[in-house]
Amino acid sequence: MKATLCIDDAVGEYRRALLDVTGRPFRLEIERWSERGRRAKLDEIWWGRVKARMPGNRGWFVDLGLDISGVIEPTRAAAVTEGALLPVRVKAEAWADKGPLLSLADMSPTAPRPDKPARHAAGKRDPFLHGVDVETTVTDAHARRHLDAAVEEAGQRIHELQGGGDIAIDATRALTVIDVDSGNRVSGADGEAFALGLNLAAAEEAARQIALRGTGGLIAVDFVGMQAAKSQRKLAEAFRQALTGRLGRVSDVLELSSLGVCEAAIARRIRPVRDALAAPAAEREALDALREMETAGWAARAARIQARVSTAAAQWLELDPIGWKNQLADRIGARWAIEPEERAPGKPQVWSA
Repeated sequence: MKATLCIDDAVGEYRRALLDVTGRPFRLEIERWSERGRRAKLDEIWWGRVKARMPGNRGWFVDLGLDISGVIEPTRAAAVTEGALLPVRVKAEAWADKGPLLSLADMSPTAPRPDKPARHAAGKRDPFLHGVDVETTVTDAHARRHLDAAVEEAGQRIHELQGGGDIAIDATRALTVIDVDSGNRVSGADGEAFALGLNLAAAEEAARQIALRGTGGLIAVDFVGMQAAKSQRKLAEAFRQALTGRLGRVSDVLELSSLGVCEAAIARRIRPVRDALAAPAAEREALDALREMETAGWAARAARIQARVSTAAAQWLELDPIGWKNQLADRIGARWAIEPEERAPGKPQVWSA
């Protein structure tokens, strides 16, 4: 799939997005400066210390030296014994309260061996770009606008379809449910053709949203009912192909049930966008303020930049745990003032004066 890569290395947070040929985002990656080196990324190689067996003998907990232990699935390898320091590969990143999923990694006997858990090497390929042919890379203010829009879109519940109708996305603990609604879409005389056209548009949009959000696990899409078996098979195959194109890998997609529901199993590999955005409230507001201050500094080269944030966000900024002050001064000059406001953390206000 051909795509445009947008990169926004804002002060405090690094973000990337892939746009399809129509300019719509379909992959999104976010990493805060405060978590650099503190999480295991897909395909990286780590040295991990085997801690203990999981309940039910379902594998082993592995200490990577991070906030949460990884999990290595059951294996017959004799090397997996309690206390052993092993090279492991990250098969899936941590999400929610679950640690990263690991597998044993091949390691040369002469490779330097640390005395405690640590990251050994990055993956050989960039997983974010897997299956994508990047035609253009954008890194300026246009990239930031695309990233802002992608983040906002990834948090919306309702998404309109081209030609009318929409899909609604609801995530539960067990699965993600996507409902298709015809809405204001104009129906023709052929009801079957109408339903198929609506469902095909919904399948394409659902696949884009699944990839954009980093959604994994069980997906259930409630399509508009169709009677013809040929139409049902065509829709299931279209959804299957759309997922493959957006994700860059094959997923299990079942044929439609008698009730018009299509089930899909998406392997969890990257952390969901909602987890990437789930920073403590004060830090989240502070990072948004820093990005907006930098943007305002670009737009008004000589003006003083003002920011009004919650007291908690102001305290986080004053402590400067990520070294943002020097970085922002290097980019726009030391020409800002931050005003605390007695309220709960939320949306900052930034303007140039």
